[in-house]
Amino acid sequence: MGITGMMSTVPLRIEATARAQAVANIRSAVRAWLTSREVPGERAEEILLAVSEAVTNSVEHAYPPDAPGVVIIDAEVAGGTIRVSVADHGHWREPVPAAGGKIGLRGRGLNIVRALATRLRIHHGTDGAHGTTIEAEFHLTD
Repeated sequence: MGITGMMSTVPLRIEATARAQAVANIRSAVRAWLTSREVPGERAEEILLAVSEAVTNSVEHAYPPDAPGVVIIDAEVAGGTIRVSVADHGHWREPVPAAGGKIGLRGRGLNIVRALATRLRIHHGTDGAHGTTIEAEFHLTD
């Protein structure tokens, strides 16, 4: 169904503890929200993958393992676009390339989000205000 068939523009907000076991629950909630907005299947899967990658980055990199903080997901429909933000209050860490120029098995999350999103912005925290926010937009039509 096209954009005009979307039944609701009610935004989504999820606040969860940034732990690995939260990723699946967040993914389920985002999937249900996308389904209720009648986002076409393939585009919904791309958005879901991008959100999962962004949330996983927060879970794995924002906080020390013994002191997880919060990850906040906001999503909204704006015309023919889904806007999603994933935010944490942790510390930004620059991606580190694999040793010796090898292709690493990890560290591809932001590149995946970049490839799937129509527009991507990453806001790094400052010394006075920690946190990272990833804002991604996904057009629903060509």
